[in-house]
Amino acid sequence: MPNTALIIGETPEARQSVAEIVDATRQFQRKLYCADDRRALRWLQDNPVDMVFCGLTEQNMRHLKILTGFMKDEPEWRDIPVVVFSHPGKRDLLIRALESGASDGMTRETAIEEITAKIRWHLKNRQRIQGLCMSRSQLARMALCDGLTGLYNRAYFDATLEKEIARSRRSKLPLSLLLVDLDHFKKINDNHGHLVGDRVLANVAAALRDQSRVADTVCRYGGEEFAIILPETPLAGAQLVAERIRRQISELKLEVSVTTSIGINCAEHYEELVPDLLIAGADSALYAAKRKGRNRCEVATRNETDFCDLHLVYPGNLAVASA
Repeated sequence: MPNTALIIGETPEARQSVAEIVDATRQFQRKLYCADDRRALRWLQDNPVDMVFCGLTEQNMRHLKILTGFMKDEPEWRDIPVVVFSHPGKRDLLIRALESGASDGMTRETAIEEITAKIRWHLKNRQRIQGLCMSRSQLARMALCDGLTGLYNRAYFDATLEKEIARSRRSKLPLSLLLVDLDHFKKINDNHGHLVGDRVLANVAAALRDQSRVADTVCRYGGEEFAIILPETPLAGAQLVAERIRRQISELKLEVSVTTSIGINCAEHYEELVPDLLIAGADSALYAAKRKGRNRCEVATRNETDFCDLHLVYPGNLAVASA
C-alpha cells in the first residue's frame, strides 16, 4: 500500500521546500498539503496518513503544538510520526518542537541519507505498533467471543446487559431480551454427529446476526442457547424480531431440520430493570414455548409471582430495584 505524507507549511514555497526533501527519500507515493493545524486535522480525518512533515518556524509552532495535542488524543492518530525541519542554526526551535510532541527534528541541510534512514525507521516502528495493536485487539476479541460461532460470549453478555439496563434507567426507554434455544439439539448431535451440530450452531448464529440491528447484542449464552439484547425496544418490537428469527431459522437449508423456541421479556418500567429479573422472565417464557410444543415464541407473563423472587435476587435490599 502506498505511503502518504502530510506536509505542513505556511506558504507554498515552504511546503514545496519540505516536499522536495520528502521526494528525495523515495518513501512516499502520495502527498497532501496544508498551511495550518485546522486543515491538517481535516486531512487526517479524511485520509490514511502515514507521516506528517512540517516546515518549522516561530510562527507555526503554535499550530504544531495544537496538532500534536489532538493527535495524541486520538487512538488512530497517536502513532503517526510527526517530523519537523528547521533552518540551520535553529536548534532551540527543534528542541521546542520535540517538547511540543514532534517525533523527530532535523535541519534542512541534514544529509538525505540520514533523513531517509530516520524516516524508514519511523515507518517501520509505526508498522510494528499497528501490528501490536492488531494482535491486542484480536486477543481481546478472543476473550469476549465464542470460538465456534463468532458471537459474543456469556461474559460479554453479562457486562452488556448491566450497561444497557443502566442506560434504560437513565433514558426511561424499554429494554427487551430474547433467549433463543434450538429444539432437540441433543438428538442432532447424537444422530448426526458433533460436526453437523457445529455447522448448525454456526448457521444459526449467522441467521441471528442477519436478523439483528447494529444496536443489538447477539451472544452465545451457552450450549445451544443464544441471547439477544434489544435496546430501546418495546414488547411489540421484540415479538416481531423473535418471530422473524424463528421463521428464518426454520427455513435454513441444512443437513437436518432445525427449529427454535424463543422466550421474550421486556422491561418497560424502572422496577423491572434488574438483570436477574429480566433473564428469569425470558427463561420462563422460553420453557413455556418448550412446553407448548416448541418452534414458537412466548412472552414472559406479568403477574405478582414474577416479582416475589426479588427477595432471592437482592435479599434484604429491594431498594436496588425500586430506588
